[in-house]
Amino acid sequence: MLKKPHKFFERYLDNDLDNLFNFLSLKEDEIINKQFTNIPLDRVEKYTKKGHGAPTQLGDYYNIFDFDNKNIKNLFNGLLDATKEACEYYDIDFIKQNYMIHGWFNLDSSSKGSSGVSPIKHENHFHDHAGGTGAPIFHGYYCVNAEPSITFYKINGTELFENVNKNNRLIVSETGHPHGRDDWYFDKERITIAYDITPLQGLIDQVPNPWKLLK
Repeated sequence: MLKKPHKFFERYLDNDLDNLFNFLSLKEDEIINKQFTNIPLDRVEKYTKKGHGAPTQLGDYYNIFDFDNKNIKNLFNGLLDATKEACEYYDIDFIKQNYMIHGWFNLDSSSKGSSGVSPIKHENHFHDHAGGTGAPIFHGYYCVNAEPSITFYKINGTELFENVNKNNRLIVSETGHPHGRDDWYFDKERITIAYDITPLQGLIDQVPNPWKLLK
């Protein structure tokens, strides 16, 4: 059977983005101040400043979908719906997969004064998830404050696609299409929520992360 062409699955939500931005900013403070009891102290000590990547680099120790916030619950429900659509497109039985989801957030300060290079010019700025094996494994992100910016995708590892980011929009894509973002030159922090969506069977032999059943 021929592999189906890559497709993005998206949903626009009606979340209160100011509420969500402030909520996640406080969560970053809690991480830096060692208030997440499940994150080893020696890992947290490497991060002492806001916007320097703590929520991203320590994402294996928490699951954003366990946070008590109505906007995150709305995102979870949107992802459930989008994942079902993706399964229908790729001829996958959603129920049999027992999909699990793990999410974290990325909070980044301005790139002003940095030596950052856009991923369109630098190969090592692209990355993939779960070995890049494609459907039935999915990955994606949701923009809390990421306008104006672009997330670049290399479709099938070769064709460059510029995904123009929109706040309050979630994206679901099969893995196997490396991605990376451009730099951010605004004073207000850039915040996105990222997530991996994978069948339960594929997690059995892996080191356990705080996964949650997507249902």
